[in-house]
Amino acid sequence: MSSVLNKQNELKTLCKSLSSAQELDNKTELQRILNKLYAVGVDEKLLRATGAGQVVGKLRSNEDSEIAMLAKKVVYKWKKDVKSASSHTSSPVPTPKPASRPQTPQTLPDTPQSQQPRADNKSGSSNIRSSSNGSPAIGSSTGMLQGRGTASGSSTMPPTPSAGAHGTAARTAVLDGANIPKVGDMVRDKCTEVLYNSMAADSNADPDLIVKRAADIERIEFEKAGSTSSAYRARIRSLCHNLKDKKNPELCINVVEGSISAQRFCSMSSEEMASKELRSQIEKMKEDNLFKAKGADRAKAVTDQFKCGRCKNRKCTYFQMQTRSADEPMTTFVTCTVCDNHWKFC
Repeated sequence: MSSVLNKQNELKTLCKSLSSAQELDNKTELQRILNKLYAVGVDEKLLRATGAGQVVGKLRSNEDSEIAMLAKKVVYKWKKDVKSASSHTSSPVPTPKPASRPQTPQTLPDTPQSQQPRADNKSGSSNIRSSSNGSPAIGSSTGMLQGRGTASGSSTMPPTPSAGAHGTAARTAVLDGANIPKVGDMVRDKCTEVLYNSMAADSNADPDLIVKRAADIERIEFEKAGSTSSAYRARIRSLCHNLKDKKNPELCINVVEGSISAQRFCSMSSEEMASKELRSQIEKMKEDNLFKAKGADRAKAVTDQFKCGRCKNRKCTYFQMQTRSADEPMTTFVTCTVCDNHWKFC
């Protein structure tokens, strides 16, 4: 017990020193403490007792790339420690005993009976048969292993602990012990929990903060829908899908940290929730489609008044369209007939 307390005190002291070094912007001290933290073995209970995960996790977005990389290494190593500790503490599944067949004594490799498959396997259960070279042959579907080195002739493999998308146990409301407020409606309570799970999966934020964000989002969506209708449930599913998008982690981070308020998040369209890369692709597609759009009443005029910025020629065609409000000037779309370069101006 004393060793656990000593480890907690050591980790708390290192975290306090880390916060102080961050405030003073002392890069050398930050590197030294992060290297010390990397060497500390942790488990889930120790991280919850000290809050070290949140302290180190904030440094992953540090402006200094070296500090950010060190912090990411520490967090990655701690996640592996937590996963390893949870797999060691999980109790194995007890070995089932054969229902009717008595234990078979160990036989020599050249025993004729061990070379031949059994004909009494009518139930479809999987047995391990010795192959011609003496190695065990695996049966069909039960997961039972029968080797010549075991006295009982059968054993089971313990199940592998469930893991998140990155090989680490994902956070959930149940695992965090989150105190999700109940509103008396099972559907709404479940939606709040699902929103929590979507935001907490890859986050180091405090559970109470995530609970507040999830409850606010659910309340706003319920007020907009007026009931737990299919439209309300579909909207919650859509929001959860965007929050869990591995290609756009910034959205979830901004919602949890409050950079994007719950009110703003609930009013965003799917396009607004998309990552920067996807938004730029959408804008480019829109612009290309606008250039390629053909109307029956639109005619292109040939002119030498425009100079192409790419090939420097003046052989161009152009047309005009009203792309904004009526009181705004029309937009001129120009196409170079030499290199097919497009540009526009108002």
